[in-house]
Amino acid sequence: MATFGTKLTLVDTDGSAPRLGPDSILYVALHAGRQSIWKRAEAQARELWVNEHARILSRPALAPDGRVAFTVLDRNKTLLYVMDPDGKHVQLITGALTLRGDAAWSPDGKSLVAGVVRDGEPRLTRISLRGESPLGLVSEYSLDPVWSPDGKFLLYFGADVGTSFPVRAAAADGRPYAMPALILPRGSRVAFARDPQKLFVLRVDPSQATLVQVDLLSGMQRTIYRLPSDFIARDFDIAPNGREIILDRVEDNSDVALIERAR
Repeated sequence: MATFGTKLTLVDTDGSAPRLGPDSILYVALHAGRQSIWKRAEAQARELWVNEHARILSRPALAPDGRVAFTVLDRNKTLLYVMDPDGKHVQLITGALTLRGDAAWSPDGKSLVAGVVRDGEPRLTRISLRGESPLGLVSEYSLDPVWSPDGKFLLYFGADVGTSFPVRAAAADGRPYAMPALILPRGSRVAFARDPQKLFVLRVDPSQATLVQVDLLSGMQRTIYRLPSDFIARDFDIAPNGREIILDRVEDNSDVALIERAR
């Protein structure tokens, strides 16, 4: 780990789509031509899930209790799975929907929200873990939901306009939720820590990637870290306590690096 402004600390030389939990790192790795989901805790890594025939489509989603949700493509079908924190009790939630992008746990942990293709476009849909019918949440083009820490609203990505896309918000019941206009370059990512009004953004511009904090009340943006020009970042996450940021670096192989935020 390293403070901002110092050399980034390498966590894994072949990892992508990292997710930070309270005491562990979850990520996707490629070994011997097979994709798998790994968990690193206390300097030790272990494989939680692997399937020779499936391709992992989404970033793993961590529930507050440590359960993991992820989407795979297997024999031309998109499958949504949930498993325990130790990789046991893998449960197929649905194989009947055409899923796009990431899934996110609902605040109560009883359902997931993901982009489901309807009328040719992905639209956020609530998917129950108990077998109930999927419930449409957002009626417009919507992908990659991210819940606010207080569970009152979620952010999502709208359709690309050229090389950028809008970030929009919906209340927990799907109604529009007011937020300042936010347009990001394609490839950018967003995440919350503890404060529902402070959004962290990995802004990916052609010449440099930048970590930015956006105030969702005023719309003010503050640069908190400029990545080195040779550091091509594809993804990031921030720890629940807001003190660490993990990055997915693109090279010949993907790397996972960790930053510890200075207090």
